[in-house]
Amino acid sequence: MTNDFVQMHQAGTFLLLNVHDAASAALAEAAGAQALGTTSSGFAYAMGRADGAGQVTRDEVLRSVEQICAVTSLPVSVDAENCWAHDPDEVAETIRLLADAGAAGASIEDWSGDSRMGFYPLNLATERVQAAVEAAKALPQPFVVNARAESFLYGAADPFDHALERLQKFAALGADCVYAPGPTDEPTVRRLVAESGAPLNVLIAIGSSVTMADAEAMGVRRVSVGGSLYGAMMGWFEESVRQLVAEGRFDIGGSRVGGKRFAELFAQTSG
Repeated sequence: MTNDFVQMHQAGTFLLLNVHDAASAALAEAAGAQALGTTSSGFAYAMGRADGAGQVTRDEVLRSVEQICAVTSLPVSVDAENCWAHDPDEVAETIRLLADAGAAGASIEDWSGDSRMGFYPLNLATERVQAAVEAAKALPQPFVVNARAESFLYGAADPFDHALERLQKFAALGADCVYAPGPTDEPTVRRLVAESGAPLNVLIAIGSSVTMADAEAMGVRRVSVGGSLYGAMMGWFEESVRQLVAEGRFDIGGSRVGGKRFAELFAQTSG
């Protein structure tokens, strides 16, 4: 499984389906997903918390990863935000713990999670990625490190140059994949593909007009949807409740998954 996940990053373009719990993971696999990622935002919102580093603890995420990995045979990459630490040694420990929980990979961000600190200085950002890469290489099984530059999301002064410099450094350190969430336009993505130095992950949210075929044509290796699937699901929930409350109508559109279906899915994974 982990070998397959490494190979997915070597050729072609694949979709990393972001899930927020065991049920969504099982459904994603049954629907044909090739690989899964967690979503920090979806997981945090489901727990009644805001998204952002430190809102959910490492132990809470580890428990969730164990639950997800218990119900799927697919590789799971964890949205580890800043790895719950500034210190590179603690970053390495997070990688080891995630692997022990069953993960096949993880992402590591260059945003500190602290608005006063902002982005990690370049030297510290690279030390953190180096620690993650070295910890991954020391594991008994392959583990994919996806190194992120949050330049577009958190308003770097010149986001493209800021992101590219960091992605190039991360790639040179051995990151298996690099990721600067935000842009999906062809000129920007093509430049990142050509110049970053490692397979590129691009975020394409639910509702975007960009397709997997477009991503492949641009040279993108990995596409993820972030928390947008969770957002779409909760949008349907909110609209359904409004219809029930305001109109007293139960003829709500959309498909539903009942107890029998979940029982079948979990019987397959437990058997």
